[in-house]
Amino acid sequence: MLPPGAIVVDETITHRLEINRGLESLRPGQFIEGSYGGLGTGLGTALGVKAAAPDRTVVQLIGDGSFNYNPVLAAFGCAQEHALPFLVVMFNNSGYLSQKRGIPEHYPEGYAVKSRTFVGTSIAPAPDYAAVARAFNGYGEKVEAPDQVRAALRRGLEAVANGQIALLDMRLEPINP
Repeated sequence: MLPPGAIVVDETITHRLEINRGLESLRPGQFIEGSYGGLGTGLGTALGVKAAAPDRTVVQLIGDGSFNYNPVLAAFGCAQEHALPFLVVMFNNSGYLSQKRGIPEHYPEGYAVKSRTFVGTSIAPAPDYAAVARAFNGYGEKVEAPDQVRAALRRGLEAVANGQIALLDMRLEPINP
């Protein structure tokens, strides 16, 4: 579904391997890693890529946890002010799963594992992420079923082609470690 010459910026953690397998057809220069030893750099990276290549479609792939580490309002405001539209595809598993998965690994006999209480690893209730894009005159949509994905991607890419930032909140089933 990517337009020819599109550039993908990836700041995913939990879904990185599956996503990378789906992007094997990208040519050199079409894939940029947006996670450099920490989280919170993906949206800024996507803005920089869009500024450097204003005539190309930029797609940011990001998890909901990574998204929350980013300066979202500043990034979306910059995109709006400087006409740097890009598409954000958020893989939303309702939490900080990469952190949650580490707890049983490092503390298998700990309280969290024994009680199945993983404090600070869920994002609940889920924010209306699509509304954040709309707050910047962008396009936002929550996608809750696999059969909705292709049409939602078309709408998001169309919004970007029309000069709007777009965010697709792809709701996933939360995964337990």
